[in-house]
Amino acid sequence: MKLQGRQIKGPNMETIVIPRGDDYIVFKAQAVLDYEPFEKMVPEPKPPGVIRRGETVATPNYEAPEFKAAMKKRGMLKYAWMVIKSLEATEGLEWEVINLQDSSTWDKVDEEFKASGFTPLEINKIYEGVLSANGMNEDKLEQAKRFLATQAAQASH
Repeated sequence: MKLQGRQIKGPNMETIVIPRGDDYIVFKAQAVLDYEPFEKMVPEPKPPGVIRRGETVATPNYEAPEFKAAMKKRGMLKYAWMVIKSLEATEGLEWEVINLQDSSTWDKVDEEFKASGFTPLEINKIYEGVLSANGMNEDKLEQAKRFLATQAAQASH
């Protein structure tokens, strides 16, 4: 695809730098373009059915506590999967506990970061970089606003 004659190449990429004394730990986060592998491994839960008086067909009960809990767990797994998948762009990154093919390990991302000595603020910085690669953040919104303001100013002249 081209936009105004410029080739659009590849997904968005963010570099996440964690300073450590005289050294730097560098992660690369790349936008996840395909969630189909996640959808296959962790399908959306089905709400339980409830048959109301006078009805013969079960109606989905989206308010059932077990359904809400299953949806919440799936959302947390999807976020963890996105983090793991996004950080695959980091050359040489090896997880000790996490296995992308085993969804029961995905929720251990925080534990693995902590076991490697990352502080909560450093972990948040990593997550912010992943989110930035996969969407928008405040800085990008401000850049977009400035761009639109300059476009509007140029159009008014």
